[in-house]
Amino acid sequence: LADEMGLGKTMQAVITTRLLLRAGEVRNVLFICPKPLVTNWQREFAMWAPEIPVQSIGGDQARRRWQWKQTQTAAGVTLAKYALVLRDRAELADSNKSFDLVVLDEAQRIKNRSSATSQAVRGISRRRSWAMTGTPVENSAEDLVGIFEFLSPGFLHSEWSPRRMGREAAEHILRRTKDEVLTDLPPKLF
Repeated sequence: LADEMGLGKTMQAVITTRLLLRAGEVRNVLFICPKPLVTNWQREFAMWAPEIPVQSIGGDQARRRWQWKQTQTAAGVTLAKYALVLRDRAELADSNKSFDLVVLDEAQRIKNRSSATSQAVRGISRRRSWAMTGTPVENSAEDLVGIFEFLSPGFLHSEWSPRRMGREAAEHILRRTKDEVLTDLPPKLF
């Protein structure tokens, strides 16, 4: 999901996750985001899906280890910061740990495929992968390859031209701009 900022990516992800949980298609969901956005995700889940249990990973190593274990037995949503996923990568690599869905907010954080964060995130066992970012390409088309290595490894190739990458990825990206949907949006509330 690559909508411009302000078009409701967070709300769309919460509602879709809620639908999947209620339909029984997913049981345990992991949202990974930058540290300042954890409280925003908690607030959005409380607003749009208050019945879903949401836990946030944090604290010292022993506490986090216990929290990660809980994610495998309890249904609901787990929120984690990119830095903690990197720090706890060994815990997450445990062969018994798997998530039905892993969602990356600000997915441009993994645009560099060789970064430790990108490798840690890609190492999480999961059945489904979603990525959200308002800036899927910040510097070069290679950024998109890095994100797709999480979504569908090997789907895009860095030796392809940007035009070809765009064609290949088009069916897998939803990108709307404010200009395109401005008439569909409700009035802004202050």
